[in-house]
Amino acid sequence: MKRALVTGANGFIGSHLVRHLLGRGYDVSCLVRQTSDIRSLAGLPVRIHIGDVRQPETLMAPLGGAEFVFHLAAELMALEKEAFAATNTQGTIHMLDATLRVKPATFQRFLYVSSQAAAGPAASTQPMTEADPRRPMSWYGTSKSDSEEVIKGYAGRLAVTIVRPSSVYGAREQDLSQTFPLVNSRLHPKLGILPKYIVAVYVEDLVRGLADAAESPHTIGRTYYLNHPEILSARDVIQGIADGMKKPAGLTAPVPLFLIQTAAPLAELAHRFTRGRPSMTRDKAREVSQRYWVADPSAAQRDFGWVARFHMAEGMRPTTEAWRAEQDELCAMAKEDVLWVKYLMVASVVGGLIELQSHLGGFYTFDPGWLVWVVIFGAFGLALGSLAMLLRKTAGLVQFLAGTTLAGTAEALNAAVFHAWTFRAGWPLGITNDYIRAALLGGAGGAFVLLVNGIMRSLYGWRLRMGDSNEP
Repeated sequence: MKRALVTGANGFIGSHLVRHLLGRGYDVSCLVRQTSDIRSLAGLPVRIHIGDVRQPETLMAPLGGAEFVFHLAAELMALEKEAFAATNTQGTIHMLDATLRVKPATFQRFLYVSSQAAAGPAASTQPMTEADPRRPMSWYGTSKSDSEEVIKGYAGRLAVTIVRPSSVYGAREQDLSQTFPLVNSRLHPKLGILPKYIVAVYVEDLVRGLADAAESPHTIGRTYYLNHPEILSARDVIQGIADGMKKPAGLTAPVPLFLIQTAAPLAELAHRFTRGRPSMTRDKAREVSQRYWVADPSAAQRDFGWVARFHMAEGMRPTTEAWRAEQDELCAMAKEDVLWVKYLMVASVVGGLIELQSHLGGFYTFDPGWLVWVVIFGAFGLALGSLAMLLRKTAGLVQFLAGTTLAGTAEALNAAVFHAWTFRAGWPLGITNDYIRAALLGGAGGAFVLLVNGIMRSLYGWRLRMGDSNEP
């Protein structure tokens, strides 16, 4: 029986890889951190080792007897460049050194799961190949690129293979699935003005490729892109999600890039309070703003016969079904558990962050100044927070429209009667008409209601991970 160690085994890709290796008859050990949520590994016949790639003394025991090392542990959404380097680059060095010290005579492969971000985006719709120079444009991509360079230095001492997955989708994915609530409400987001193109891979295809690459004698010392060869526009991706949900029709909802770039610091600030996975970071915003994340996987087919089997339309069906099942579980929160005061607190905190960002940006001013507290606790906390609680089990579109109506009405009344806050000339988007501005900012109120309910579901999910489902 082949023995494998999977680092980052509890993660999205790692947990799928563990299941795939078990299906191939492997004896699997899993390296996870002390604080990791390991529900994705529950019930599997694996050995769980507690360790951290940043702490080399914790790596020897998990590596004992491993013939295959699948190194997936990585920092994906850090807030500082140094955090990426500490885990992704230095952590990989620790794994390589520890493997060299304890590898058995039957050792077969150290397979490093890098990323398309290590090479950076293409210059056009012409797919990149492994022969193209690496030009990462994010901290994350740079840390992965540096790791690839380190690994090549060990090639004479270890049998190593590097793979670069593209955008990966499947059950338990946490990035692309952020668009699912909108698409489920028949809103099709369109990011930016210029068209964007990507390649993608279904997670079951990917983990099969990881195992195939590790087992092939022809892949030693080489690097491979793993993705479906089809080049998808951003519109194709959203349509694939909609088709997977069996809701093909929808209203296109433009999402300006500046909105993503503005939301990223707020998401980072929220992360510092909640310690949960940030929904967006400035580093991630730089990546999603690029136009051409396209790569050519033909080298994998040539060297070890791997071809992605799932088109997006096929892979999105089980992906969206898994997401819907998870949402159903979260929405099944007992009524007595969803306390009104919690909604008010969450809505007030988010409202306070919005007002802080607006103050720093000089978007508008209050007269008198103390009215900002009325808006934070009254408008955001009491009004929109209560609305979010009342509509928490309705469709996202209903929540959005209700929030839009309430916030738009408040903005219109302020413009016509109260004049409690005054906008900077031409903010936002050069708008000078008060009622057009009110209509636009009303949409922000709708998004606020969706955000508050999303946070409440996340908090409930966190409590489930901590073993307590009595409160959200």
